[in-house]
Amino acid sequence: MRAFLAIPRDAAWSESTRSFVETIRGTLPEAGWTRPPAWHLTIKFLGEASPEALAAFGESIARVAAAIVAGELRAQGAIVFPSRGPARVLAITFAPSETLAGLDRLAAAAEQEARRLGLEREERRFHPHVTLARARSRWPARAVDRFREAAAAWSFPPWRAGSCVLYTSRLEQSGAVHTPVGEWSFAGTAGGER
Repeated sequence: MRAFLAIPRDAAWSESTRSFVETIRGTLPEAGWTRPPAWHLTIKFLGEASPEALAAFGESIARVAAAIVAGELRAQGAIVFPSRGPARVLAITFAPSETLAGLDRLAAAAEQEARRLGLEREERRFHPHVTLARARSRWPARAVDRFREAAAAWSFPPWRAGSCVLYTSRLEQSGAVHTPVGEWSFAGTAGGER
């Protein structure tokens, strides 16, 4: 089964972002807009994995998550992928913070454990974001700029990051369906003790 590790969506952030998408969607070219239930912050995509591999991965992540400090993420505006050439993915990224540094450590540990288990490797550096749209055709530069400007002007509330979730994913006609199979709370403290 296909699986990934992510920070689950924050209700207040998602409601504000839903309003943001409704506000800008009609002013931009055609795109595949992601649905709010699918909004999450991916830590590590695992690809196809057996139930046994997922169980072993979960055991390792439980230990790492216990040392992560819960906190808030603040939106830093838009990010577009790829960084060069036509925009394909339009997303919101997050500002550097102590919370984000903890997620960087979680991503590094998840990558190391995935490699140990023979799961899908990620060669790119972890770059936390929430995908809002995938361009179906080439967007003019002005449209991409309009998305960036609207995201910079929007007042996104903080996103509370208090746990990570292991999801399985299956594609249906209506879109991807993500099912949680494990969740681990962040139990660390700012001083490094639990």
